[in-house]
Amino acid sequence: MRTKFEAHNDAGAMERRRGANAAKRDAAARFDLYDTPGFLVRRLHQIVVSLCYEGWGDLDISPVQYGALMAIRAFPGIDQRGLARAIAIDRSTIGTVSEQLERRGLIERRAGTRDRRNKELFLAAKGAAVLRRAHPLAWDIQDRILAPLGARERKEFVRLLAKLVDGNNTASRAPLDPTGFEAD
Repeated sequence: MRTKFEAHNDAGAMERRRGANAAKRDAAARFDLYDTPGFLVRRLHQIVVSLCYEGWGDLDISPVQYGALMAIRAFPGIDQRGLARAIAIDRSTIGTVSEQLERRGLIERRAGTRDRRNKELFLAAKGAAVLRRAHPLAWDIQDRILAPLGARERKEFVRLLAKLVDGNNTASRAPLDPTGFEAD
């Protein structure tokens, strides 16, 4: 009959052998960049941006600008910090985006009612018109992105993607701060 000590030592030796074999296998395995989640997510982002520019054509808006316009419409008077949190964009980028949208007459920036140093953002009539045109096109763009997948795969892909994004939100340089903002 074996003692607990002998059984424990045998189990430990077996674990060390398994670990050594796994390390050899991992070292010998070919690292294929094209099969890594990070690379694939980056490529999908490139594809999404291309499809957006193509789909929105003469509207000349980026996905970030579209998101900003949607959030400003949902939260009239939101300040730039709030907007940055609402669409998960770093504060320096949101400043540039706001300036571009204001320069094009799509939004208005006004001195804050509580703090005059803060700029509150409002959707201009021209911005509302752009959103009215962009919104149905956005659904077409989403359909094109998901076209290679079947109906059930689409739902599962979006569910898993949301799970990854939510589970890694705090690792972002610009974490999403849920505000209740939802696209209609």
